[in-house]
Order: sequence, then structure tokens, then C-alpha cells
Amino acid sequence: MKLPVQIVFRDLVPLPSLESEIRQHVEKLEQFAPALISCHVTVESTANRRHQGHRYQVRIDLRVPDEEIFVGEHQADEDIAVAMRNSFDAMRRKLQDYSRRRRGQIKQHAELLPRQIKDL
Repeated sequence: MKLPVQIVFRDLVPLPSLESEIRQHVEKLEQFAPALISCHVTVESTANRRHQGHRYQVRIDLRVPDEEIFVGEHQADEDIAVAMRNSFDAMRRKLQDYSRRRRGQIKQHAELLPRQIKDL
């Protein structure tokens, strides 16, 4: 990656083990889009609930040529490892779609020709 990964922790204590795990996930993402321009990861505790516990959300914002891809709005979970796995899996799928579009491997539908009405 050309630029370093920016990792931000909000409303929780930054853990060195969590930071290294995030960097490993980002390295795996480079397999699907080697031309990553930047990566910004935000890990936050969304609520302090008494009965249900904390909900963790991992947002990922990647910049690739001609596009900006982000995930994390719907991957919140009570377990931070599950929230991270869900966010990086969603990002992997989006990067795979992006690379298919760049290579032109998206299925092209045949153009429908307008019907011509012939006079009898």
C-alpha cells in the first residue's frame, strides 16, 4: 500500500493486538485491489447500554482509482471480533465487484431492439 493505514478508536481503549489484526485484514484486501490509494478504519463503541452491553462498529473507507468504497453501517455487533470480521468481509466482496468492473467481467445484457410494426 502506498499510504499507511489510518486507524481511529472512538469511545474505547486502543488495543495494540486489535490494531495489528486490522493491519493484517487490510493486507489481505490488497490481494483484490493492489492499487489501493488510502485506507481509513474507525472502530467505535456505539452505545453504552446497561442490559445489552456495548455495540461495536468497524467502518472502513478505501480509496481506489476512480472510486471510494466504504462499509460498516450495518455490521455492528456486541463482539468486536465479529463486527470487524463482518466489516472486512463486506469490504472484500465490494472490492471483488470493483475489480470485476475494472476488468470488464460484468455480464453485459444484450440490447433489446424495438419491435417494428409492419403494415399488412
